[in-house]
Amino acid sequence: MPIWNRVTAPVRTHWRRGLLPVGFVLNSWGNELYKTGHHRTASLILFFSGLSLAFYGGRFWRGFTDSWRTPMRIRRWVAAKQNAPEWIDRWNRLKTATWGAGVFAVGLYAWKLLGSIATEPDQVNAHLGSAMPLMMIWVLFPLYGQGAEPKNSPLERLSGRIWRAVVSRTVANVAGVYFAGVALYTMVFPKRASLLVTVTVTLGISVVVAVHKTWGRLRRLTTQMYVNVQTLKRDLNLIHGSETERTGEKQDAARRSWDVVRLDLRTSVDTGYGFGTPVLPMETIDELNEKLEKAITALEDDKEAAMEVLEDLGKIQRACTSWIDSVA
Repeated sequence: MPIWNRVTAPVRTHWRRGLLPVGFVLNSWGNELYKTGHHRTASLILFFSGLSLAFYGGRFWRGFTDSWRTPMRIRRWVAAKQNAPEWIDRWNRLKTATWGAGVFAVGLYAWKLLGSIATEPDQVNAHLGSAMPLMMIWVLFPLYGQGAEPKNSPLERLSGRIWRAVVSRTVANVAGVYFAGVALYTMVFPKRASLLVTVTVTLGISVVVAVHKTWGRLRRLTTQMYVNVQTLKRDLNLIHGSETERTGEKQDAARRSWDVVRLDLRTSVDTGYGFGTPVLPMETIDELNEKLEKAITALEDDKEAAMEVLEDLGKIQRACTSWIDSVA
């Protein structure tokens, strides 16, 4: 092997590890540049580019400490603890607390931006740069809420899951309208300040409509789901004790009712588009489907075969009760 290849081999093998410190430097530079109030667009590009590089480069540091005894002991301790129920519960509480802190941070940032616009109305370019994070919140905050959602015991946590999904979408929609308002302000204020009242009223109505549609969708979906689950429970209770020649008919009726409920559970709570948060994760829906099919088959001979399924369906109904509105 040539001397040059021997010398440069470690560099060619491990150069990607350098992306982590480079990304950290770019991220810090963008953060400091943003604080100055100048070059807001460039600072945002540096900030998020550095963040992406740091995350990408961090993958190549995995296994770097495999031969070190202390990190090995730490990893073993973490591996033993991470699946313990008490640690899973703590982690879930931390994630939901982080989500709540995010909602508060968005509201605080929007309030401070409003105060800045009120005190310095002529600094339109600076205000537009300050509003850029609101556009990113509009796109990313619901995804952040989905990532912060606890993964264990989804039926027990269903009420909170539904509420957090709708609040996340509400915050995102308001942030998006807020950004549009600031962008329009920068275009209208220098030229035709008399239009500010009209624009403000229009955007205010847009916020009300967006929030009303999101929460109205929640009320309609939960009411519909409660009724459909109740129908399914009644169909299950009719299977056992029916005449032998009609048992198959009753079982088919229960399966048809479950098909309707399953569509409800797969429906997004917060939006009609595919990137919304479904009522339940697909894994949980598949588990319910398997339980229900076994119960429908066993109910012909065993009256108690559907007890577990009925309990799960009751949890779904209890999660819906807070938002039931028969005239929504």
